[in-house]
Amino acid sequence: MLHRIGAILAILASLWALIASGISLYLGTDVGMQADPTEQTVAGLGWPEAIIALVALIVAAVTLFGKSPYLGLALAVIGVIGVIVSSSANIAFMATVTAGGVMAFMGRRHAQRHHGKELP
Repeated sequence: MLHRIGAILAILASLWALIASGISLYLGTDVGMQADPTEQTVAGLGWPEAIIALVALIVAAVTLFGKSPYLGLALAVIGVIGVIVSSSANIAFMATVTAGGVMAFMGRRHAQRHHGKELP
């Protein structure tokens, strides 16, 4: 059950991260690429944030229905990459994706340890 809760948490966080990256892209293009380095940073971080959030969303959906515990570990690694790449508005969502991935990984390991090879 913990693996499903972690995957759902990661799905919701990655959806919010996708929205936040869309806002970053909108703000960066709406202002116009001026000489101000802050505007260039906001627009420059929007695309990697969107790509990482989309990958996290796909991996979280696969983790929800997958049987391998390593899907949760992959989700946690993607979340850590998202924390490193993201701007300040998106770091909290990517940290939540990381927490969801760890929950999914630990929940699958617990299910394998206590319920044998056949997972619920």
